Amino acid sequence: MPLVQGWLLDCYPSRDGPGMTFWLKTPEGQAVKLKDSEWRAKIYASGSSCSDKDYVLARTQNPELIHSLRYASKRANFFHPKKSKVLEIELEDAGKIRKLAESLERSFQNPDYFQLYNVDLLPEQQYFYEKDLFPLAFVEADVNGNEVVRWSVLDNIAAYNYETPNLKMLRLDVGISDSVPRLESKLCSIELSEPEKERIAEIEGKSEASILSEAMGEIQKFDPDLIITRNGDAFVLPFLYSKAAKFFVENVSKFNRDAVRERSELKTGGRTYFSYGRILYRPATHRLFGRLHLDEQNTFVYDQCALEGLFEVSRLCRIPLHTSMRASIGKCLASLQSYYAAKEDILIPWKPETVEDTKNAYELFVADRGGLVIKPLPGVHEHIGEVDFASLYPSIIRKYNISAETINCSCCSDSKFQIEELGMHICDRREGIIARSLVLPLDKRFEYKRLRDNAPDERLKKIYNERAGSLKWILVCCFGYLSYRNAKFGKIDSHIAVCSIARKTLVEAMHTAEYSGFRVIHGIVDSLWLSKRNAEMLDYEELRKDIEKNTGFKLAIEGIYKWIVFLPSKTYSKKQVATRYFGVFEGTNALKIRGIELRRHDAPLYFKRCQEKILSELAKCDNEEELRQCARWKCVPIFEEFAKDLEDHRARATELIITRRLSRNPNEYSSQRQLSVNAAAHLSKQGLELKAGQSVSYVITSYKSHGKERSIPEEELSSAVQEYDSERYVELLADSCATVLSPFGVTKEELLTRSFSLTSYS
Repeated sequence: MPLVQGWLLDCYPSRDGPGMTFWLKTPEGQAVKLKDSEWRAKIYASGSSCSDKDYVLARTQNPELIHSLRYASKRANFFHPKKSKVLEIELEDAGKIRKLAESLERSFQNPDYFQLYNVDLLPEQQYFYEKDLFPLAFVEADVNGNEVVRWSVLDNIAAYNYETPNLKMLRLDVGISDSVPRLESKLCSIELSEPEKERIAEIEGKSEASILSEAMGEIQKFDPDLIITRNGDAFVLPFLYSKAAKFFVENVSKFNRDAVRERSELKTGGRTYFSYGRILYRPATHRLFGRLHLDEQNTFVYDQCALEGLFEVSRLCRIPLHTSMRASIGKCLASLQSYYAAKEDILIPWKPETVEDTKNAYELFVADRGGLVIKPLPGVHEHIGEVDFASLYPSIIRKYNISAETINCSCCSDSKFQIEELGMHICDRREGIIARSLVLPLDKRFEYKRLRDNAPDERLKKIYNERAGSLKWILVCCFGYLSYRNAKFGKIDSHIAVCSIARKTLVEAMHTAEYSGFRVIHGIVDSLWLSKRNAEMLDYEELRKDIEKNTGFKLAIEGIYKWIVFLPSKTYSKKQVATRYFGVFEGTNALKIRGIELRRHDAPLYFKRCQEKILSELAKCDNEEELRQCARWKCVPIFEEFAKDLEDHRARATELIITRRLSRNPNEYSSQRQLSVNAAAHLSKQGLELKAGQSVSYVITSYKSHGKERSIPEEELSSAVQEYDSERYVELLADSCATVLSPFGVTKEELLTRSFSLTSYS
C-alpha cells in the first residue's frame, strides 16, 4: 500500500460527500490532496428523552441531517468520574453540526430532559482529537488511491526543535480608485510579491476584468501555500469576488487550491462582541481551501508572535491554522482543554450552566478580592530591584490541581490542598482538566526561554522567542478563562481559589524579602520592587532561592534599576496606580516602560518619537539630580523642537493619526462632536459604514469647532496638504511629554509657555 509523507497543512469537511479532506506539504515541496471518506462528525445528547433513539429521530425536524444513531458510554457530567449512556448522533454532512443542533433544540425544548454536547467543536477538531493529529504535524499516510487508510504521526507535539514546512508565501495587494475602500470602487491594480523578496508581478493599466484574470493566472502559476493580505477578510477578497461576479471572471476560483471548491461565497459584514471590558469587532472570515489565507488586520496570534508563534499555538491546541489565525486566545485555549476532555471521554456541553457555590455576604467579601496590589511609593527611586514569579497563576493552577470539577469536590474533603481563608478544598484523587491542559504549555515555555537564551544564532533566538511568546498568551488567558461565562470548564470558585493562593504567595515573598533586609517599594499580583542599601545581584540571587524555597514557585530576577519612576493616575494626580512607570536598568541602560504613550497603540507616532527621544536622554542619567538637570536643560528643548514643527506645519499629518475604538454604531451616538464619531461620519458619507467594535483613525483638524469638521479620517488625508489643528496637537504633545518630565519638576503648563517663547538653553 503506497505511503505519503508530509506536513498536515489544511483540513476541512469534504464538499463532494462525507468525510474530511486534507492537504499535505511533502518534503519535496508538493501539495498532495487526500481524503478520509469513512469518517463522520458526531454530536451527543443525554437526558430521559434519549432513552428511545427511534423517538428522537421521529421528533427531529431535519432527520435528513442524521446518518445514524447509536448509544455510547461517555462522561456527560464532568463533575462526576463515572460514565453514563448517551446518544451518539452521526451526521450526514460534517458542515451542518450547528443546523442539526438548533433543529434538535427546537424539537426538545426542555434542557432537563435533553442536552446536547460537542456542538461547538469544529469537525476538524473532532478529527484531530480522535486521530491524535495536529496542524503541521509531520505524518505518514497509508493510502489507497487518494483515500487515507491509516495515519502515522512521525512528530511529537511536545517537541521543541520540530521542523516546519517551507511554505510558499504570496502577498496580495490591490489598488483602487477611491481613498475610502468600497465594493463599488474601481480596481486599478493588483500587486503580487513574496514577503521580504522581490515583487512577482504588478498588473495595472488594463480593464478590471483583465487585471483580475491575469492576477489569478499568476497566482495559479506561483501556487502559494499561504496568501497574505491586509484587510483581506473585510475588503480585499469580498472586493475581488464581487468584481469576478460582475465581469464573469471564472478563474477567481483559483484562490482555492481545491478544484471541488470552485465557487467562493461572497461574505460581508461581521460581528461585534464584548471581551475583557472592550467592544470588539471581527469581520466575516474568508478562508481558502487547500491554501491558507492570513489577514494581517484580523489576527491576534500572528500580530503578537509572528508565524512561528502561530504554528506553535495551532499545533499545541490542535486547532486548524485557518481558525487559529483569526481566533482569540480564549478559543485556542478552549480547544486545548477540549482535547484533554476528549481523551477522558468527557463531553463538552453546548450551553454550560455551571454556577458558583453558594456564599453568604461575609464569605463573598473575603473571597472576591482579586490579586494583591501594594501601591507604589511615589517619586524617583534609585537602585531598585524587580523580581517576578514566572507564570505564577498557571503554575498555581497546575500545582494545586485547580479546575472547575476539583474545587470543593465531593470525594475528598480531607484533601491535602486546603484553602483555609476560603474554607475550600481541592481534589487530590483525580487530575482536573484545566490543570492537566497547562502542563505542556508551562514546560514548553520555560524550555523555549532557556533555548532562546542559549541559542547560537539570531535565527534560532527569533524562533524560540516567537514560540515562547505565543505560549505566554495561552498561560495569561487560562486564569481569566476560569471565570468566563461561556467557558466549558470554568467556574468562578476556581478563579477565586487561584487569587487566594496568589495573594498568600506574594505575602510570603514579601515577608521573606523583609526578613532579608529588603524594603518593598511596590508589589502587584506576581511582581515585587525591592530596595536595600548597597544590594548587588548576588544578594538578589540569594533572595530568589529563599523565596522559591518558601513558596514553591519559580522566581525570576528582572534586573536592578539605576532609577525608576512610578507615575500617578492621569485623572487623579494624587492617586498612585500600579501599572504606570518607567525606569532604566543598571549595566545595559535598557528602558522598561509601562502605561505611557510610547506603549500605547492609539497614540500618534509623532508623540511616540518625541517621548522616545526624551527617554533616551533621561536613560543616560545615573541619579535623581542628573535627571532633574537633564529634564530641564536637554529634554525641554526636545519638546520645543517638536512643538515648533507642529506650529509651522512641518510635521506630517500621517504621524499625527489618533486611533480610537467605537463602543457603539456611529448612528447610535447622540452627537457627532466626539472626534472619533465625527471621523466615522465622514466615512459614512463615502459609503463605508463602521460597526461597534471597529477602530477609526483620524487627524484633528478643528478642535474648537462646533460643527462636523473637527476631524477627518485617515482615508481622507491629503498627501499635499498637512491639515491639522496645530494648537491642539501642541497641547496634546505637552501632555505627553509632561508624563515623563513632571516627576523631575517640568510641568505641562511650563512646557506650553516655553513652546511659544522657544527659549534656547545652553
